[in-house]
Amino acid sequence: MDNNSELNNNVPDQTQTGSLPTVEDPTAVSASAPEAAPALEPTVKVEESTEAPVTESSSQPDFENRMVNPGTIGDISIKKDTTDPNGAVNENLKKVEINYTPPSKAKTAALIIFFIFMIAFVIFLPDITTMVNKLRAGNESDADQNITTGKLVCEFETNTTNLDKNYRLVFSFSNNKLDSLDYNITTKGDPTEDADTLDELAERCKALKEYTNSITGVNIGCNYSEGKLEEKQSFVYANIDDEKLNSAYSEAGGNNPQYTAGQDMDSIEKNMNASGYSCKRERN
Repeated sequence: MDNNSELNNNVPDQTQTGSLPTVEDPTAVSASAPEAAPALEPTVKVEESTEAPVTESSSQPDFENRMVNPGTIGDISIKKDTTDPNGAVNENLKKVEINYTPPSKAKTAALIIFFIFMIAFVIFLPDITTMVNKLRAGNESDADQNITTGKLVCEFETNTTNLDKNYRLVFSFSNNKLDSLDYNITTKGDPTEDADTLDELAERCKALKEYTNSITGVNIGCNYSEGKLEEKQSFVYANIDDEKLNSAYSEAGGNNPQYTAGQDMDSIEKNMNASGYSCKRERN
C-alpha cells in the first residue's frame, strides 16, 4: 500500500456521518481551557448622610448649603452638587435686611424740625431782612452817639410842581455842644417857567446878605445862575449877637435857624430827625 492510500484512510469519511463538521464559536470557552475569572462589576455603596443640617451664617459663604446624595464607585466618593446659583444673592439680601436699622425717633424729629424751619425762613425772609436793617441802623446810631466831637450832617429834599429844593445842614460841635452851622439851600426850577420865582428868591438872599454884613459871626452867600439858586449861610454862634441876627432876618424876610452856642447836640439831632431830615455824625 502506497502513501496516498494511507492518507485517504486517515481522513474521516463524510458519508459515514451524514453531516458537515460544525464550526465552533471562537468566543466559546473550551471545556479543557482554564475557567476565566468573572468580570468586575461596579458596585454602588449607598451611605446615609450624617452631616448636620447647614445653618445660615452671616460671616461665612454658603459653601455647604447644598443637597447631597453621597455614593461611592470603587474607592472614589462623589457628591451631587445641587447648590442654588442664586443662593449667594439671596443670602446677601438677607444680610442687608438683617443689618438695616431704621433711623431713631430723635433723628426723624430733628429732620422734621429742620424742614419746618427752612419753610418758615423763606416765608418770613422779608420781615427778617427788615429786622436786620433796623438792628444795623440801631448799631450805627449807637456808634454815632459815641461821637462827641465832630460834625452832624443832615439832609432833606422837597419836590413841588415847579421847584426842587435840597437842604444840607452841617453842625460842628465839641463835647456834644454846638459850635457852628453851615446851612446850604439849593433851589432848581425851569429857567423859563420858574424864572420869576427864582428871581424873587435870589433878591431875598441878596437882602439877607446886606442886612447881616455888620453882624459878627454871620456870612451869607448867594450864587444865582439860570434855573438854579445856591444860598450859603454860615454861623459861628460864639461870636453872634442873637438880637441883631433876629432883627436882620426879620427885616430881610428870611428864616433864622434859631440855634445858639453850646446847645445840646442830642436834642438838635432828635429834632432834625423828627422833621424828616436824614442825619449822621462824623468825626473831624
